[in-house]
Amino acid sequence: MGVGAVAQGPRRKSAGRLRADRALGRVTVGALTLIVALGAIFMVMPFVWMVVTGQKNLPEVSRVPITWFPDNWLNWNNYRVLLTKWPALRWMLNSVIVSTISITSSVFFSALAGYAFAKLRFRGRDLCFAIVLAVVMIPFEVTFLPLFVMLSRVGLVNTYVGIVFPDFMSAIGMFIMRQFMQTIPNDYIDAARIDGANEVQILARVVAPLAGSALMTVAVLKFIISWNSFLWPLVMATSKSMMTMPVGMQSVINQFIVEYGFLSAGATLMVLPPLILFLVAQRWVISGMVMSGLKG
Repeated sequence: MGVGAVAQGPRRKSAGRLRADRALGRVTVGALTLIVALGAIFMVMPFVWMVVTGQKNLPEVSRVPITWFPDNWLNWNNYRVLLTKWPALRWMLNSVIVSTISITSSVFFSALAGYAFAKLRFRGRDLCFAIVLAVVMIPFEVTFLPLFVMLSRVGLVNTYVGIVFPDFMSAIGMFIMRQFMQTIPNDYIDAARIDGANEVQILARVVAPLAGSALMTVAVLKFIISWNSFLWPLVMATSKSMMTMPVGMQSVINQFIVEYGFLSAGATLMVLPPLILFLVAQRWVISGMVMSGLKG
């Protein structure tokens, strides 16, 4: 047996092991893909069921055995009743107003606080930031009652100001902005100071454009939280004209019969705005969340 034949043995074994590893890798990737696909289907199924149920009438919803698809896909009666019999458009408008005010104020104050905590040095900075973190960890239910008593005494019940009041500032937004702004090089800020810019100009012209993804992240998160808020608007909105969409949908539930088709139609309308916003802004949201965790 020659030297070449002896050398070919390990080579054949290495090639065989390489083919086995590649086959195992393909099987692993295929299995992981299947698991992820099944998980995605499992998560999407409730939304599909909600949309489909919104096209059904009461006999179809209560039919046994359960049928997935409606008899008539063009049955918009649930949406018609929601928009004519109940002030759903007013509820949507109230939710838009509350969410818009919440987003604007939260992004503004989060940018100011994030810049101060990340780039300015002042006495008690770390203590103030620790307080912000403590606010993030305190459940809203702890401050619910004293906040309601305070606002009711100054006459802010059943007003937009009263409904938006807990969301004027966002502690989690301040945290995200602080973490992101720490990744911005100080050289940019020092150069702006040498050019004579003050801190407000630096924030508006230098830092804010660089922190666009973090600002978008705060805006989207705050919109979703404000849009889906239920407990506080339920207490503060005492008239139907001031109800937000989640509270309004709760008010239409019949005491004796739950019309799931009607409720599914309302839930579909309520889910669309945050879903569209997230799909449009998901690239900036992912970038902002990733960058805000690089340093801190």
